[in-house]
Amino acid sequence: MTIETNGSFDVLIAGAGPAGAYLGYLLARQGIGVAIIDKSPMPRDKVCGGGLSRKAVELLDFDITPAVHRWIRGARLSFQDRSSIVKDIDPPAGCTVLRRQFDYLLLERACAAGAKFYAQTPFVGLRTAGETVEVQTGRGAFCCRLLIGADGVGSTVRRKVFGRRIVRYVPALETLVPLVAGAATPFDQRVLFDFGAVPHGYGWIFPKRDHLNIGVYSPWGGEHLREHLASFIARQEGLRLPADAKYLGSAIPVKNAPGLFQGDRVWLLGDAAGFADGLFGEGIYFALKSAALAAQALQETRVAPNNMRYTQLVRQRLLPDLRASQWMGKALFAFPRLAFTHLVSNPRMNDCFAGLISGAVGYRECLVKTLVGTPRWLFSSASMAPQPALAGRPRGR
Repeated sequence: MTIETNGSFDVLIAGAGPAGAYLGYLLARQGIGVAIIDKSPMPRDKVCGGGLSRKAVELLDFDITPAVHRWIRGARLSFQDRSSIVKDIDPPAGCTVLRRQFDYLLLERACAAGAKFYAQTPFVGLRTAGETVEVQTGRGAFCCRLLIGADGVGSTVRRKVFGRRIVRYVPALETLVPLVAGAATPFDQRVLFDFGAVPHGYGWIFPKRDHLNIGVYSPWGGEHLREHLASFIARQEGLRLPADAKYLGSAIPVKNAPGLFQGDRVWLLGDAAGFADGLFGEGIYFALKSAALAAQALQETRVAPNNMRYTQLVRQRLLPDLRASQWMGKALFAFPRLAFTHLVSNPRMNDCFAGLISGAVGYRECLVKTLVGTPRWLFSSASMAPQPALAGRPRGR
């Protein structure tokens, strides 16, 4: 890809992650003049578990096989590795990817469709004048009719336009464990979700071609994540944490408290908008879906930037599931042992959780089934639930 000279566009997208690159692809296919800027060179590494649900894959109308590391055909649900349930999933629940490869594949498709890309071009600020937005970057100015903030959980666009505190986030921590070439593992085509690997949260193991991505997360926040992650790995038979292991921290944006997704000729997508589910902390599907909704809004309104169609679509198509996921995350991980014993271990409910992993079951449907299946005495213990930790400053996901 070559860096183009600065210019004027219908839409300028800050951020070349899944939300920004996919929106660039969709808009370019509509014939809309679109450019994407990013502070980093591409491809670049990104801290992320790298799990794509089947519903995320099905949003895309092109082949992502070159970026796929493993197709996931099963899941193991466990509690601190003491008891477990194995679920086979057919067709595959999704796949695992490296964000470096997946994001670049999306960006290549956007550029092939006609989007312009400007690498190492950080967003700095903006000035609105009539129907034009002048966007200042580290490599000069651009003009556009609409600015899209798709620059991640620590979004500079969001901070400049909407303020610092509209998105709440919680920490996650991951590390990579190399696989011995040719050695069989129980994770070749199966993911692990361990309820209780971290207090009021879960641990995951996602298989890649030559390593396992292993991490911990809690929707309640958390402390001492490194110690919990090391203990989680130590409980896995045959796995050893390398002496030179690197711990990679990220922030999961679990809520946009005031529900602000667009302002004066500025829209927010993906992590920048606070779109990650509150149960598993997954954000790639919601990034891609928010891009699809933004493209739909612009197509319907013929790029009328200040129309509220995007917010309307977000409230109709995204927020109900996101809110349900937040309720589920808080409820299940308030008492993870009880939740695993009385809910996850129930055959009807573990079918529901397996469906959530693949996207075959929505969060609202699963929430209703969870509430119906929850013993009444568990509700009476709700006042004992942990209080959410105050989140620190987010880092790149």
